[in-house]
Amino acid sequence: MFNLTHEEKKVVLFLISIALIGTGINFCLKVKSPIKKFILTDINIAKINLNTASLQDLLESRALSKRLAKEIIEYRLAHGGFSDIEELKEIKGIGEYKYEKLKELFFVK
Repeated sequence: MFNLTHEEKKVVLFLISIALIGTGINFCLKVKSPIKKFILTDINIAKINLNTASLQDLLESRALSKRLAKEIIEYRLAHGGFSDIEELKEIKGIGEYKYEKLKELFFVK
């Protein structure tokens, strides 16, 4: 029908395979599949300063809910800023487990 050579058939098969794999990965990412943990890693180039971060900065970290981001800003305003990263534990909703994740994303200066 198309009179393709053996090498051309291999290339077409390869391209179709890549397209199907890409479609499968895209589907898995959209349905929040566990595969997302293996494909997307939370790589942060720079940490965010808790004393200068805006609400938008905190939300863009993707580690905080809107409520927790607002709580952090309220705490910062009420206490004149953070003097130590461990003060995050004083905010309702941030326990030891959450703190361990957040201390890798934020710093205090």
